[in-house]
Amino acid sequence: MDKRLAKHVAMTAWQSFGRLERLIPLIKDHCDKAEFDIYLKGIASAGTAINHEILKRIFSEHPDLEADIETKVKKYQKWI
Repeated sequence: MDKRLAKHVAMTAWQSFGRLERLIPLIKDHCDKAEFDIYLKGIASAGTAINHEILKRIFSEHPDLEADIETKVKKYQKWI
């Protein structure tokens, strides 16, 4: 995959998981424990799929993108 497209796909995948993760406190506050556990498991499964099926593939082809995300997240708490 072309590097510019790879960066766009990786950023979109990373941001998508972040949006799902941010739902966890809301779901926890408004669902019973059993329902919360179901959604938590779904969010974790989605994160695993995003990581293994998209990000790991892109980062193996473009390792500098992985270094870029680590540096920017440490500095800004987000990949910008």
